[in-house]
Amino acid sequence: MRPEVISLIIGVVTFIVVLLALLIGLDLRNRRQKELIVHRSFGRLAGPSGSANIDIPKEKEQPTEPAQDKNRWRFYAFGMLAAGVFGSLLARLWSLQLLSGNTYILMAEQNRRSTVKIPAIRGRLLDRKGRELVGNRATMIVTAPKSVADNRNLVHRLSLVLGVPKGVIRAKLLDDRVVATANRVLATDVSMRAVAYIQAHRHLFTDITVESSTIRYYPFGTLAAHLLGYIGPVTEDELQAEPEDSVYTGGDYIGKSGAEYAFEQYLIGQKGQRTFQVDVYGNPTELVEEIPASNGGDVCLTIDLDLQRATDRILAQVIASARDIGRQWCNAGALVAMDINDGGILAMSSYPTFNPEPFTQGISQDLWDMLNSEEADYPLINRVTTGRYPAASTFKAFTSLAGLHHGLINDMTEAYCTGFWDEYGSEWGQRCWIYPYGHGEVNFEEAVNQSCDYFFYNLAVAFYQRWAMLPGENLERPNELQEYLRTWGFGSATGLDGFAESSGRVPDAAWKKEIFVDTPELYDWYPGDMTNMVIGQGDLLVTPLQICNGYAGIARRKMLKPHIFHRVLDTQGRTLVSYQVRESDVQPEIDLYNIGRLEVGLRRVIERNGGPFRQLPVTVYGKTGTGEIAAAKEHCSWFVAYAPAENPQYCVACLVEQAGSGDSVAMPAVQQTLAAIYGVDIGPVQAGNGTSER
Repeated sequence: MRPEVISLIIGVVTFIVVLLALLIGLDLRNRRQKELIVHRSFGRLAGPSGSANIDIPKEKEQPTEPAQDKNRWRFYAFGMLAAGVFGSLLARLWSLQLLSGNTYILMAEQNRRSTVKIPAIRGRLLDRKGRELVGNRATMIVTAPKSVADNRNLVHRLSLVLGVPKGVIRAKLLDDRVVATANRVLATDVSMRAVAYIQAHRHLFTDITVESSTIRYYPFGTLAAHLLGYIGPVTEDELQAEPEDSVYTGGDYIGKSGAEYAFEQYLIGQKGQRTFQVDVYGNPTELVEEIPASNGGDVCLTIDLDLQRATDRILAQVIASARDIGRQWCNAGALVAMDINDGGILAMSSYPTFNPEPFTQGISQDLWDMLNSEEADYPLINRVTTGRYPAASTFKAFTSLAGLHHGLINDMTEAYCTGFWDEYGSEWGQRCWIYPYGHGEVNFEEAVNQSCDYFFYNLAVAFYQRWAMLPGENLERPNELQEYLRTWGFGSATGLDGFAESSGRVPDAAWKKEIFVDTPELYDWYPGDMTNMVIGQGDLLVTPLQICNGYAGIARRKMLKPHIFHRVLDTQGRTLVSYQVRESDVQPEIDLYNIGRLEVGLRRVIERNGGPFRQLPVTVYGKTGTGEIAAAKEHCSWFVAYAPAENPQYCVACLVEQAGSGDSVAMPAVQQTLAAIYGVDIGPVQAGNGTSER
């Protein structure tokens, strides 16, 4: 029988027993009242004729019947109340002593014990050869609860001892990004002198904790900062987003971006705990139990430390060189190198960059604001994965493959470029990048080599006319060009290991109507929209990673998902998890003959630019691009290449904002990156003036 039922039965039985006892007592009382009691004074009552007089006690005359009933019901009510009280008490007492006895014994035992969590050491981030990129180091830290901010004297004493301004201490204490109940880290790398002073004057530093800890260590500073990411204190929102059995508590640090965020599950480890016997004052007297912490695994990334150093340096130097030759607005860019065989990222550089180290100590609001400011060109933005730019002429590789696939370009397709295209009249005419000159007669391969806009305007019109002649409303017609471009991964994220990515944009009639819903006169899909998109301009937007992955797909004849995850190692260096190659969610229809024709044009681009490419020990395919951005003061410079031609292994893409033509700044960066891969010295990093080639 269930304990709750037993408790109820005991209470009811007790109630009945007490009630019966009271009723019996009431009955005995009534009987005694009926007995004749003789008192000190009597009255006499004359009996019937001939009978004797009867003495009746004056003080014992019977009360009236209503009074007797009233007293009786009061007694009944009191009896029932008393029975209920005694029944409840007895049932509760039995429940506490017998049913919950073990529970309270356990609680009492727990009050005699104290449990302390043992933090797990976060796993390291390593390069593909096992070299440390992010590690941990021991330090002494000072922490305090948020309430200390209200104690001005204590804040002042902390400022003097720690050598930290009072305003900084208060800002850290009041930082709402940290869980409200968690202690705030006020200082790291605290000197032993300061530690000793605080410990020796505990009465002056109540609620202040000094403890040893480990903090994240970045031996190479800003190296690959966007790829590696940073950690920070777990926030209230992050805790609420976790399941109930979350391993995180207030005060823990968690990956916020990059690899630190993407591979949190491998890096975090599992906390241990120590259980102590404590005295009445809470002081530990004996270690009862210890469960050791399980440290996080080391995550090996696909990047190569040496190449990453090179790309960080190359990107910064080519931007500085561009500024030196007059590109004063040039101050940002992206450079990425990929292993074509499996999609692994060998190097990823974004400029301007930042140092992740301050995030491990609680970044100040001023520094945070600066890293997110326009004046500093938003250093926290990873331009490789989230920067959105017009693809410019690098996109012609994919639009030309679309034309070949749909039969709009064949072996006989040619165009005569005059420098000015006026298929729809001079009012709607568009220039080739070489205007006022022209390329003259060009076939497909030469159109790719010369990046002839005129040739591709004709291709755009051919696609537009096919679309316009289809039956039905505009939004119901299939978009052959756009749908083919999306099979190369444009308009969707590449799937890079959970990294934050922009999907870019492949515009079509439906998108334009949605954007201009409040201005119907603008939302029609015009031939000009198509001619802009086919040369990588207009409303088209891509990321450098999408371009690199797309050209890698051309080289391998298949689309894969890019990745930076290589494997996970345990504390003994044994492999726990290894990367498995993943195909992209989209796959284009590829014709080897068409790819071959395209590569003829890509090879001619390299031959025409010559220079440092001739110093490389391999044959290279590549393409320039010059993106026009309305709000920018200069064009963005693009270049993408892959090598070796016979068996492609490496693909490199570079985008430099406001740097001019593709062959002026981005191309030298790609040349230097390929030289670093093949161990060739091709001279200093130097931007050029370029040819304005689109």
